[in-house]
Amino acid sequence: YHPHCALAVASLFAGRLEEAADCAARAIRANPAFSPPYVYLATARAHLGDVEAARRAAARLIEAAPGFSAREFARAQIFGPERMAALVDGLRQAGAPGRDARG
Repeated sequence: YHPHCALAVASLFAGRLEEAADCAARAIRANPAFSPPYVYLATARAHLGDVEAARRAAARLIEAAPGFSAREFARAQIFGPERMAALVDGLRQAGAPGRDARG
C-alpha cells in the first residue's frame, strides 16, 4: 500500500487528479486501516468537483482515524505550505472535521 500511497500523493501534486484518486483507492484496498490515502482520495475527488465521492472518502478517513482534524493535519506541515494548503482545501471541500483550518 505504501507505493500506491506515494504514487497518489505524487500524482496529486503533479495535477494528475484522476491518477491520484486511482492510486489512493488502490492503497486503501491494500490496507483500509491506513489513513493517509483517504486524505489524498478526498482531496483529489474534491478538486475534480466530485463532492459526493470526496465526502465519502472523508467519512472513511474519520472511520480509519477517528481523531483526525484538518487543522491538526495542516499543523503537521509534512509538505510545503502550498501543498499543505491544497490538501487542506480539498479536505475542507470534502467536509472533514476542522474544515476551517487554513494551515
